[in-house]
Amino acid sequence: MLLKFYWLLVLSFVVHQYPEMYFMRVKKEEMPDKIIGYTAYLVPLVGAYMAGLVYPATIILVIHCTTELLKAISDVIESAGLQYAQPLYRMWSVAFIIARNAIAAITVLTFFKLRSKTPDEISQARFITCSGVLFCLLALQLYLGWCFVQTILSWRHQAKEVASAQKKADNFWTTRKEANKEAKKVRAEKRAAKAEIDKDD
Repeated sequence: MLLKFYWLLVLSFVVHQYPEMYFMRVKKEEMPDKIIGYTAYLVPLVGAYMAGLVYPATIILVIHCTTELLKAISDVIESAGLQYAQPLYRMWSVAFIIARNAIAAITVLTFFKLRSKTPDEISQARFITCSGVLFCLLALQLYLGWCFVQTILSWRHQAKEVASAQKKADNFWTTRKEANKEAKKVRAEKRAAKAEIDKDD
């Protein structure tokens, strides 16, 4: 009973995020991504609750929320300007990959567990429903993994651009310093030559 109450709270939290976008005045260009993200949460949760897969789904939810908590902490630390953000982001990257694999493994094991049951233990309709939910959950893991890869590649591309810009800036200032040194040297030689000429006169 307590577990089902917890699930109702989780579902209520996900559903309330839709109207929250209006009150938070989310930009129109940001809405599609947020709606896709909220729906990707909502559909597997509702499907798992309706299909009676509450126990394995709770384990999956705990694993997923743990990685999301680590990501949220990393974002807060980065916005605060602290230097611990990058190590936490690396930890989140490793935890995210482990979580996706663990959730996929639990999904597959749950499917085969349901498949091994006799028709007396589980009806055909419920088996099809559970299989559909598990398939959606597995597809969601693939989608999240793809988005993760794209995010990492984007971060690396941005890091390369920043490093390239920094290198160009360093080269510019180095070249300018060398040019100033050469100009000072030339001026010093001219003054020395002029002083020699004045001395001879």
